[in-house]
Amino acid sequence: MKLGVLGKRLLCASNFVRQDAYLADIGTDHAYLPLFLLDAGRIVGAVCSDINSAPLESAKRNAALYGHAEKIKFVLADGAGALADMGITDYTVCGMGGELIADIIERAPQLKSGDVRLILQPMTKHAHLRRYLAAAGFSVLAEAYSKDAGKFYVTVVAEYDGRQREISNLEAELGKIEKNKISAEQAGFIKARVASLKRAALGKGAGGDDSYEASVLREYEKVVGEIEV
Repeated sequence: MKLGVLGKRLLCASNFVRQDAYLADIGTDHAYLPLFLLDAGRIVGAVCSDINSAPLESAKRNAALYGHAEKIKFVLADGAGALADMGITDYTVCGMGGELIADIIERAPQLKSGDVRLILQPMTKHAHLRRYLAAAGFSVLAEAYSKDAGKFYVTVVAEYDGRQREISNLEAELGKIEKNKISAEQAGFIKARVASLKRAALGKGAGGDDSYEASVLREYEKVVGEIEV
């Protein structure tokens, strides 16, 4: 029995898991992502971890239902630190806030290895996560965008190289922008973030023109201008 098609959000993340990887799915979403990748023959095995027992029990039931129980380990753990020395090559951390994802990475020293790939999907606080990755020595290899159930999402792929970087506020908020290479999904994501920044600036009243949000918006207009979907 096969799992079938993932939602577009998780499918986007799945595209960056390497062939023959041993995957850790942190905060597992009922094991849907590793089960899909096992069905596809992309990974050799997986570790599903979660801080709560209920998602893990659901993951175990799904693994048995779809015939992959013997290829998945289930670990009740807070973050990724408990998964060291398990031979994991690729880590997916999806469906959490950017601050929490950054904290998970910071508390797992084994992730600071050039052999490890991080596939991250922040729901909020994207700027915090991007700034953390830059300052902590992680190189962003790719960013990809998806639209699922009417919302836009970004997937950030990173590996450790030890080089600390500085990024602009614009890149922290909106990601890397190459104007002639913007997909409809990236344009939708950017427009949603810009709308949020405008609301925040307006909410600060008369001082809004001097706010952080206003400065990002000015840089956006200078670099990008209006983006057509």
